[in-house]
Amino acid sequence: MRDDVHPTANARATHAPGWPTPTIQKSHERSETFGLQASARPDYDVLSGAALALKREQNRVLCVHAMPVMETLHEQIVNTQSMIVLTDAEGLILHSIGDDDFLRRAERVALRPGANWAENRQGTNAIGTALAELCPMVVHGDQHFLAANHFLTCSSVPILDPYGDAIGVLDVTGDHRSYHQHTMALAKMSVQMIENHLFTTTFQETLQVSFHGRPEFLGTLMEGIVAFTADGRFLSANRSAQFQLGMPLAALRAHTLASLFDVTSAQLIDRMRASTEPHVSLNLGNGAVVCARVQFRRALRAEGSRPAEVHDGA
Repeated sequence: MRDDVHPTANARATHAPGWPTPTIQKSHERSETFGLQASARPDYDVLSGAALALKREQNRVLCVHAMPVMETLHEQIVNTQSMIVLTDAEGLILHSIGDDDFLRRAERVALRPGANWAENRQGTNAIGTALAELCPMVVHGDQHFLAANHFLTCSSVPILDPYGDAIGVLDVTGDHRSYHQHTMALAKMSVQMIENHLFTTTFQETLQVSFHGRPEFLGTLMEGIVAFTADGRFLSANRSAQFQLGMPLAALRAHTLASLFDVTSAQLIDRMRASTEPHVSLNLGNGAVVCARVQFRRALRAEGSRPAEVHDGA
């Protein structure tokens, strides 16, 4: 997933303040195609309480994994005239937390739970444009299409499910006068936490290989995680694993445990059983050696038995 996070200063060197970079320029053009006008009032069509509750239930797994991370992130940016927003895959705001006075300001432009911030509803904005482009986005001040939103600066990161599909957006929005460049880094780290939680939960009854070139990074956001079936067929990999293996998810689907780590599932499980260390060394196809932990819960539900835990390296 690429990043379209452009320093506003560069744009201002040749254009008016906050003039769109190429990606945001395309978003402005889309906004016009949708029939929106920069001077128009924001879309105040907000779901009823019952309809919003239904949307939250439909996105329950996302909300369960995202809310604790949002609360932790809020602790890091509290009292900075900002808020944190969680949306579904369509740009509908499911939850928001933040400083009370800024939340009240945000409500004036319908930046609140139950409102939809897709591009066709609110024009160019970090949430809608991140979903349209499927990449992290910063939209600052008058880069927003609607003039009413020019007081905002927003950093949004799409949230992907373990199969690589966008299921929502995490957004940090604040007053454009108090923008901090580290905000996007915090948003990215938070999304990585959410995605890793979703990944390990989805594949908890599979063979999971957690790895990194440096053992001290095992158990951190930096570790790669790959899930396989019991016989070594590839299921999925988190973002860090895709980076370390040098392949996107689509290419990895053609691989197996043996082709990626030069070991079969039976050999790997035997090595972990025999090992007195918390991790083992594995060879990648590019010749690199990584440290790995292996977790394998084989689901044997015959006669109601619980999954048999072959090895838990967690």
